[in-house]
Amino acid sequence: MTERKESKFIRFLSYAIPILLVIYVLGVGPIAGVITQPDGSVNPEHRSWAISFYAPLFFVVKSNASLESIVEEYVQFWVDII
Repeated sequence: MTERKESKFIRFLSYAIPILLVIYVLGVGPIAGVITQPDGSVNPEHRSWAISFYAPLFFVVKSNASLESIVEEYVQFWVDII
């Protein structure tokens, strides 16, 4: 790989990784809204998938009480509007 191509690749990664992380974190609300049924129930298969996919985020959220309340309100916001 030439130095110019390597530089472009590194620059691309320096933008792509933070953007993908933000999308991952902000995606927990819409996903919860989509998998929640109108009666408030969640299909166990969808629930287990969401818990597995967002396990790293849940681990961080559960270790901080103030962050936990913010994420719970954010998820509830999306469940209410979808």
